Amino acid sequence: MKKVLIICDTFPPAFAPRMGYLCKYLPLYGWEPVIVTEFHQEQIYNELAKNKDATHVNYYQSKNKFIQKVRYTFVFLADFFFDYKDFIIKKVAQKQIKKHDISLILSSAYRTFPMKAAYQLSKRNKLPIVMDLRDIVEQFPDNEHISKKLSRFKWLNDAFSNIITWKILRQRNKTIPKSDYITTVSEFHVKTLKKYNDHVGLIYNGYAPEFFFPKIKQAQTFNIVYTGRIMSTELEDPTLLFEAIGNLSKKGLLTDESCRIQFYTDDKTKIIVEKLAKEYQIEKFIDCFDRVSSSSIPDILHDASILLLLTNKHETGSRGIMTTKYFEYLAVEKPILCIRNDGDCLEKSIKETQSGIAADNVEQVENIILEKYAEWKQNGYTHQKVNQQIAQQFSRKEQAKQFVSIFESLIEKSNE
Repeated sequence: MKKVLIICDTFPPAFAPRMGYLCKYLPLYGWEPVIVTEFHQEQIYNELAKNKDATHVNYYQSKNKFIQKVRYTFVFLADFFFDYKDFIIKKVAQKQIKKHDISLILSSAYRTFPMKAAYQLSKRNKLPIVMDLRDIVEQFPDNEHISKKLSRFKWLNDAFSNIITWKILRQRNKTIPKSDYITTVSEFHVKTLKKYNDHVGLIYNGYAPEFFFPKIKQAQTFNIVYTGRIMSTELEDPTLLFEAIGNLSKKGLLTDESCRIQFYTDDKTKIIVEKLAKEYQIEKFIDCFDRVSSSSIPDILHDASILLLLTNKHETGSRGIMTTKYFEYLAVEKPILCIRNDGDCLEKSIKETQSGIAADNVEQVENIILEKYAEWKQNGYTHQKVNQQIAQQFSRKEQAKQFVSIFESLIEKSNE
């Protein structure tokens, strides 16, 4: 069995379904993964954390919170000026290369880390390299990829964000032209990255077919469900839904006893949701729950009547983001309500798969809610018959096969 060294910024049990599922399915195609990654405290994908060849590098380890903050500041500055995190993870990964008979290196990154380390290792050990970019700076408007604020002064935050963005783009654009192959997650990403490397392929995010599948299940209430975070209303905007619920409530067409809007999310998102719900006077319809493990998500989706997908117009919001939740929604065959219509890749895919609606206005949102509400009242559940021929392409198992095809091609080329 061939071995691939996967150097990534995060890996299960932390939030990393793309690499987690890839490692689960690679052995089916004759490849064994060896993982080196940064340690994160999240415990979301426990069922994907069973790979025994996973090494987690903890940059901030300390039980003392004050020391943790000091270490965080040190690592941030050392990494910004000297690529400290790449330096450390490269040393750890080199030991794994010596220990295992590695055939190829795969780097998976959110921004740039650990792309530099992966490239240097590939060059040093004369191994082919694939770089997988899940996100790119260009997909975010107005530096929304910088989540932490340095100051309450906007001009200072803007200056800080511009410097970080310059560093990210400079390092990324120096590294990816040297890669043997680039994989990424949407047509927008492919088009953007082809400016720097002609060898770019599209492998979407997807769903695990053994967990996400259609299931008829009656629910006591009509549930509009959202799983995940809201980074900002510029990126994920629920206001069309809130306005529609407010209108239908005032007309007496919906009541909070029968209709629930359920968010499974983090504390930051709860604050955003509760503030907007108060503004639209629909607080009594809202249920905010804590984030749950990935193994709990399928049952939550099966209980839903409508699955909520939040985005914004691609001119002002995110561009090219095909989030994992979209594919998981698609797999369970429940109607998807995408708001606001991105006018881009999500709208296109929703139309092709016949999986719901990407709404432009409140009237469209009200119409789908009333349509599905009537279906729920009649049957006790809702169902959306999607185009399975297209939907099956997004299986994580099939996507692992796509990665393997790239791996095999590069190894064959390197042996010529």
